[in-house]
Amino acid sequence: MRYTASIDKPTKIITIGLTALFVAISVFEFLTFSADAKIGAFVSTAILIAVYAAGYIYRPLAYTLTEDGLTVHRPINDVTYSLQALDSVRIVTKEQLKFTIRTFGVGGFWGYFGKFYNSVYGKMTWYVTRRDQMVLIKTDNKTILLSPDDIDSFTGELNSFAPIKS
Repeated sequence: MRYTASIDKPTKIITIGLTALFVAISVFEFLTFSADAKIGAFVSTAILIAVYAAGYIYRPLAYTLTEDGLTVHRPINDVTYSLQALDSVRIVTKEQLKFTIRTFGVGGFWGYFGKFYNSVYGKMTWYVTRRDQMVLIKTDNKTILLSPDDIDSFTGELNSFAPIKS
């Protein structure tokens, strides 16, 4: 079954704010840089466009659960995890992830995705679009964090497809 992953209000605000900032920086540079310095405006605009595009194409869109595995849908490529190695599934709160640090990823621009670390849960890979309802999935060698809109149905179906190991 496919589960949607809508973005929360803070993510919308951050995304809109960064979009406006990127546009403002580019417009400012093109309006104020001299003809000799326009190459700098082109280079910085190209960098801003690359950063924006990377955030956009790697953002999580939805999740699909099948008997074969869990798929995280993204615009550029889907990521699939086997359910055979599933150890545990639990709903976590924002408070439980209070002292998490981002080691390589995005924190609010189109979502929260990439590599994160927490002293309780260790290294994690996040595919999160909202921080008010998150599911922590532990496998043999990975910890994954997701944020489906229908969290109860998602966890129930996940447990039915891949019974937790004893």
